[in-house]
Amino acid sequence: MTVEQALQQLQTAEVQTLPLSALKTDESLQPRVACMVPFKDQGRVESRSEEHIGTMRLALEAAHNVQLEPLLVAEVDGSLFVVDGHHRLKAYRMAQRETIPVRVCPMERAQAVLASKLVNCTDRALEMHPEQRRDAAWQYMAVVTRRGAFGLPAGESLRTVMGRFGIGYGTVQRMLCKLPEVNPKDWSSEALDTGTGFPRWRYVREAGAGWRDMKEKMDVEQITQHEAEKLARRIGALMDKATPAAVKLAVQMLGIESQMEAVNEDNLDFATATAESMDF
Repeated sequence: MTVEQALQQLQTAEVQTLPLSALKTDESLQPRVACMVPFKDQGRVESRSEEHIGTMRLALEAAHNVQLEPLLVAEVDGSLFVVDGHHRLKAYRMAQRETIPVRVCPMERAQAVLASKLVNCTDRALEMHPEQRRDAAWQYMAVVTRRGAFGLPAGESLRTVMGRFGIGYGTVQRMLCKLPEVNPKDWSSEALDTGTGFPRWRYVREAGAGWRDMKEKMDVEQITQHEAEKLARRIGALMDKATPAAVKLAVQMLGIESQMEAVNEDNLDFATATAESMDF
């Protein structure tokens, strides 16, 4: 059974009501990966996500008979994993509901991983970021072509992939050409998709930007890395509200001030005195 057939069975399965406690979530089944979103867009994406959940929560709290669209759930080795509907699940939990409508279909984990990528890229009330859609397409093609060893399967083409994931035709071409060149062993675990084990498209596309060795960078200064990411999101959000000229000037001002602080005699004296006082 192909992934498309498994997804179709799941989407047409009979609706049933289950306790929220019966459902599990898994990172590999959530294609809306935050690290795929550029820093400047992360604040906006997070805000839209929270607003979407909040709207659904209010609807659920307004009346007990209100129900949202059923979640799509894969039965994998006897456990029930959410394939589509993570935001709805969170809204039900926030509204303190005990049960939730779902459609359930048994499938293999690998099928569930690809099904989650396919279903989240089409007709969503909350659109995925373009980088997330591109990565979903890349991971999908990596699996169906066996990491570039074969061409696209029967019934699949550059245009069908383009339509499924809402990405450019040229992007699909570049991905297919790049697939055979990529060896997952050359990449750190943080750069790999948790479901397919294949490097993420943004990292492969921008390999020269230092993504390949990011595990080493994170290990050395993990806290600084985390703080830098939060700061970058805030700066990105502020930059969206300013003119390009103001952004350029602000960066120049911060750079000049940083250089001045580096040679500030008062600061240097204090640093020296502090170091001496700690030298027992």
